[in-house]
Amino acid sequence: MWIVGSLHFAAESAARCASANTTTCSSASAIQSYALNQYHGESLGATNPFTYSSTGATGCKNIVSASYTYSLYIPFFGTYALPLAATACFP
Repeated sequence: MWIVGSLHFAAESAARCASANTTTCSSASAIQSYALNQYHGESLGATNPFTYSSTGATGCKNIVSASYTYSLYIPFFGTYALPLAATACFP
């Protein structure tokens, strides 16, 4: 749950930054880095799960999405891959 909440928080913060703080979030890579810095969950390894798009639906200009597969180990049952996702947009 903490990972999903942190993915959502980071995506929302980055989408807001893309709209309101064009100095810090001046490019797609800067927005992705900003989102990764706002993420405070379990380590994601060397990957950056965040993507940015400026071609959203009507009323939604800046979209930041995250997609990550969490590996859950349960003793005696095995390991399960849990797909996690978050999306946020800000005008």
